[in-house]
Amino acid sequence: QEACEARGCTWCSSDVPNAPWCFFPENSPYGYARSGNPEQTDKGWRVTLNKRQALSLFGNDISPIVLEVEFQTKDRLRFRLYDPNAQRFEVPLKIDGPGVTAEEANYEVE
Repeated sequence: QEACEARGCTWCSSDVPNAPWCFFPENSPYGYARSGNPEQTDKGWRVTLNKRQALSLFGNDISPIVLEVEFQTKDRLRFRLYDPNAQRFEVPLKIDGPGVTAEEANYEVE
């Protein structure tokens, strides 16, 4: 806990299996922040994310990026992060599902 908080992270113990106890706070200068409101698609949502500030953990950051969330089945969610301004390699794996709504899924997405 001390090492986590010394890095400026948030510590929150949890009984949820495999949940992280140490994570970046919402106002962290790292990572990405949502730009605008999520856009509803035929199978889920699409949202644009922009890099926060100039700090980088790994370098060569891309900004903006797009996050697409697709409700494929009641038990399977697909998410895809991609660069909207440049074509990059993507694993050529097509996994289609019947498509369900968020209300039909056995999981929640926030």
